[in-house]
This record gives sequence, C-alpha cells and structure tokens, in this order.
Amino acid sequence: MTYELVEPLAPVDGYPLTAYGRKDERSTGKCAVALGTSDTETVGIALEQSETNIGKKDPCDVAREAAIRVLATIRGGN
Repeated sequence: MTYELVEPLAPVDGYPLTAYGRKDERSTGKCAVALGTSDTETVGIALEQSETNIGKKDPCDVAREAAIRVLATIRGGN
C-alpha cells in the first residue's frame, strides 16, 4: 500500500506521532495519526473537522491534541 502522506509530528510526551494517509486530505479537514505507545503498539486516531472549522486549523494539529488526551487517558490521568 502506498501512502501519499507520511509526516512525523512533534512527539507527545516523548512518544512518537506520525500523520499518515493513502491520500493527503488535510485540505478537506481530515487527518489520521499513529501514536507509538510501545515498541510494538500504536494507537490510531482519525479526525474529521466540521465544515465550519476546515481551513481554520491544520487537522493534524487537532489530531495531535486528541493524541495528548488519549495518552493521558491511557495513563489514567483522564
């Protein structure tokens, strides 16, 4: 499978985060990211912005914010 989008993002508390997609759909408000939580596991987060938010903020930045919350939840920090 070929991916048009593979872009490392700023790590989340030391954990690697990568935006990826078969197509680069950021211009339509979509982004998927993979958060590496161990040497063998990742958490996938797929984000789709509402029409009113498209173009206001990079959807991959929003997905990174979601990854921060997911990691906090995994750690038990809610």
